[in-house]
Amino acid sequence: MHLHLKQFFIVTTVATLLSACDREPNSQHQQESEQARPASIRTPASIAMEHRELHETLARAAAEGGEMAAAAGALEGVLAPHFEREEQIATPPLGLLPALARGDATAEMRSVLPMTDALERELAQMLREHGSIRDAVTQFRATAERNGKEEYVRFADDLAAHAREEEELLYPAAILVGRYVARTAPQQ
Repeated sequence: MHLHLKQFFIVTTVATLLSACDREPNSQHQQESEQARPASIRTPASIAMEHRELHETLARAAAEGGEMAAAAGALEGVLAPHFEREEQIATPPLGLLPALARGDATAEMRSVLPMTDALERELAQMLREHGSIRDAVTQFRATAERNGKEEYVRFADDLAAHAREEEELLYPAAILVGRYVARTAPQQ
């Protein structure tokens, strides 16, 4: 999915969530939503696939050997632990967006609250990690340019855009999911 389509989807969904916060829940709709409870809270497949593809591209760059491998290793070294933490606290709440946009806030969804609370607490750290990732991406891109590896230059540009998308859209959307669930999902 292109970046602008993702942005449109997220902005539309967040706007729906915010407007729904001002409405009283519909009890009939709540009954219907209990039948459609999510089995678990998971990272959306599109984000998981994107993270997997980023790691695969870095693995190919590492296989190049030489300075390309060193730059890929340095980037993977800062990226892997960051992605791991994201996939623990930042991306799983986003899996609830489609159900929440339909108004399907369920008691089971409250299990997302420790994740979104952790994301709010750790947001400054996550953003600092993005700074380290940006530095490594800059080095990786320069190495790719020196070695005439246009595929990796484009990859570096895409990875930089991915980080901006997380900062501008995904992290705030995940936090809003938590706030919305806390406010609208029924207690157990």
